[in-house]
Amino acid sequence: MKSVSRIAVVFCMMLFSTGLLARQLPEDPLDSVMWEAMAERFMPEGDIVFDERVRVMAPLSAENQFHVPITVDATALDDVVEIVAMADLNPIPLVMSLRPSEALAFVGFRLKLQQTSPIHVGVRTRDGVWHVGGAIVDAAGGGCTAPAAAHGNSNWMKTLGETRAFAGRDTDHSARMTLRMRHPMDTGLAAGIPAFYLNELAVRDDEGNILAEIDLYEPVSENPTLTLKPRVGPEATVLTVSSRDTEGNIFNFPLDVPAATGL
Repeated sequence: MKSVSRIAVVFCMMLFSTGLLARQLPEDPLDSVMWEAMAERFMPEGDIVFDERVRVMAPLSAENQFHVPITVDATALDDVVEIVAMADLNPIPLVMSLRPSEALAFVGFRLKLQQTSPIHVGVRTRDGVWHVGGAIVDAAGGGCTAPAAAHGNSNWMKTLGETRAFAGRDTDHSARMTLRMRHPMDTGLAAGIPAFYLNELAVRDDEGNILAEIDLYEPVSENPTLTLKPRVGPEATVLTVSSRDTEGNIFNFPLDVPAATGL
């Protein structure tokens, strides 16, 4: 019996190694040639389902391949722990990863597109399931391999990290905050220009508790624009936004949130 058990274990290991027992991926409604690679690389564990509750709002055609606006709204899902955005046909496909620990499952951002591409967004809930939505954006191309516009100005480092930000009320218990930071977000794919980009951003409440964390990657547009919806009480409060880039530069600033109407 022991030898039979050992044989069964070895057989199962062989099946896993050859992919015969790999998880079954759902058919991609966007029909992306890169779908299986995106799923296995960036959503490596847990079941995957396409879910209409993951709304990915994007233009059908990009007016500017360097700044393509994307909005992800997964607020219809409960217990969201992670949101991952991918541009399948970019040379660097991973765009960003958001952990909305004390924020709504919502994010707006802009990305660079190298060519027409499916955009997939995976939303992981606490039970380990990935809920996926997406869109296809038609783009002229070249968004990832051209140098940032900042390099046309010899003094661009003087404005590095300058930020414009605004926070208003979304509901009595959440805020809507939008920020725009000056940064070239270099992909490293333009000749002679190394990768240099913001790679971390966190939002904290007035007690220092983390409300949301974002990992940013090279395809995020130059001078990143981000919209989040952190959960806050009805009283006026001050959030702290902190970010860091790949050269270790740190940028911090406070952001006032007004009291809910009627307080």
